[in-house]
Amino acid sequence: MVFSALCIKRTKNIAESRAVVNHDAAMQDQTINSALLALRKNLIRECGEGLDHVEALLAMRGVPMPAVLPAKRRDVARKGHMAAMILEALRRGPKPLREIAAHVASKRPEIDERAAYVRTTQALDKLKRKGRVVQDFGPKGCLWKLA
Repeated sequence: MVFSALCIKRTKNIAESRAVVNHDAAMQDQTINSALLALRKNLIRECGEGLDHVEALLAMRGVPMPAVLPAKRRDVARKGHMAAMILEALRRGPKPLREIAAHVASKRPEIDERAAYVRTTQALDKLKRKGRVVQDFGPKGCLWKLA
């Protein structure tokens, strides 16, 4: 991890450069505090060594230590991603829930079929409330189609 502490104005004369150091103490303190907090978060999430030392430095600097939340799961879809996959599947025509869930599972190999089914059900419900899809109860059973 790289910590930048000083901003030095470059000059042609090395003897001059020592006198032209930009010391913005408040910014340096904030940078150091932010770097220590980021290091603490990484150590907690990855069970690394040296957490006691980092927390001692933060305590000496008077920096409050917020709770560290777990890292985001890698199988979580971005906002609108599930809806886009479902609408893509329905552009080819009406489909039952299982076929839409299979389409989602094929696009998202990191989740299993059961999770794809549950997430598809939830996303279809949201799309139905927004008026983008409708259920069609016909001779082939319950089909979902674009509104």
